Amino acid sequence: MVMIPDKLFDLAFEFKSAKPWKMLHPAQFFAVILSDGKPRFCQVFGGSSGKPALWIHNSEQSVQAYLRMVHSKQVNFYSKVDYLVEQEAYILTFENKAAMAPSELETMQKYLKMRELKPSGSGFYPVFRVTTSRHRTWMYRDKAEADNTLACLQIIMKLLEHIKSGEEIDKYVLDLRLHTHDKHLSIPAVSFNGQELSREVVDFTVGNKPKYYQPRWNDLQVARMKKAKKTGAIWVADQGPLPEALINEDAQMNEYGEAIKAPYFPEMMAVFDEASGELLFMETSTSDRDIYGNIAKCLMNTIIDMGCPMTVRVRNDATEAMFKGLCSKLHIKLDRRESIPELDDFRCDIHAQWMEGQGFTEEEINQELGKVFDDPDSVPSKRKKENNRAEMLASIADSLVEDQSAAEEFIKYASSRGIMDKVPDIVFDNLADAVLLFDIEPELEKLVKAEFRRRYYEDDFDDDFDDGEDEY
Repeated sequence: MVMIPDKLFDLAFEFKSAKPWKMLHPAQFFAVILSDGKPRFCQVFGGSSGKPALWIHNSEQSVQAYLRMVHSKQVNFYSKVDYLVEQEAYILTFENKAAMAPSELETMQKYLKMRELKPSGSGFYPVFRVTTSRHRTWMYRDKAEADNTLACLQIIMKLLEHIKSGEEIDKYVLDLRLHTHDKHLSIPAVSFNGQELSREVVDFTVGNKPKYYQPRWNDLQVARMKKAKKTGAIWVADQGPLPEALINEDAQMNEYGEAIKAPYFPEMMAVFDEASGELLFMETSTSDRDIYGNIAKCLMNTIIDMGCPMTVRVRNDATEAMFKGLCSKLHIKLDRRESIPELDDFRCDIHAQWMEGQGFTEEEINQELGKVFDDPDSVPSKRKKENNRAEMLASIADSLVEDQSAAEEFIKYASSRGIMDKVPDIVFDNLADAVLLFDIEPELEKLVKAEFRRRYYEDDFDDDFDDGEDEY
């Protein structure tokens, strides 16, 4: 971990005192250009938008991830995980002591003692963290991260002075709420030469998709897979990041027992047989040094062991990229679908287990993951309705063989409505059992016998209905 310089803490308290969230909304972006010429895109949070924070995005990819989430037609748990995994930013927040790592707290206490300051109020402590692609937000690891944040904050404080002085805010920020349909943005940028701010513009194209991993299969690997038997199977594959960050098994720890390197978000792939629903394999990353290596290896071994499928069906860009080259080399049809609702149950189970382990309540889990069931035409929605109906019919059927009066009332209701022939088999079979078990009124018994003959015997069969096994 790197020691946060005192000047950075000074600027953090100045930033909080300036209360920039009263002037800026999180949708109002601006860029800061440092001496390396690379733009950093900034957002200010606080007030109605949550606790005070400053995000300094270190790449366009990080901003693109934010824009994809806020412009998404449906923001659910999956899109939040995707957004989280793609972030690359320096982050300043103000936390309570309980939210700080031991190393951060010790550094902060030394600073407070030197400046003769006493903690006061909620969210007093400034906390600096960094997040890189596929890694959890973590403590700074090197001096460059602290230096870049310091340089950005110095420029941001001068920019805030200009805004406070009454200058037109549109000169310094771009409100994305006014450009929701624009594909090209011109984001105001500022740099500082030691004496004054200079204004520039950073052109930004909205909608650039992230690049997904494509394995490079060598000739030997391809030759081994080509020897696998050809099958008529259809595979259904799903790939995406898991929400629980993991620490590498060989990770180095500091004296506080904290991992020096940030935990990583593993990738997961699952492949099912479309006909049987059998899970053929499910594998995850084993290290952040090779996020996809274990998955690609297991995919190759599965093909060698089980044979080449006729078709691989996928629903997202990440899975398509993983299979595209392989399917081309092995002459497998790659079937891209906009959605494969059958996979939603699987994804929900995986993420629900994680959320439960993190202490989320059942209501919170349903609120986040239940959104995938919102579409009434989705397979999970239909399956849920079918399950509910099956449970209801089973409950009705059970009541008929448990209570004579319930059976008689049901017969009266069905016959009066003329729907005896529409009673589901699971219910009618128990109704027939009730006739054998109980002393049902003769007129009602005749109705059940007539329907029994209609359902289970030829039209010309006219033997009496009795309780013999041959006729039942």
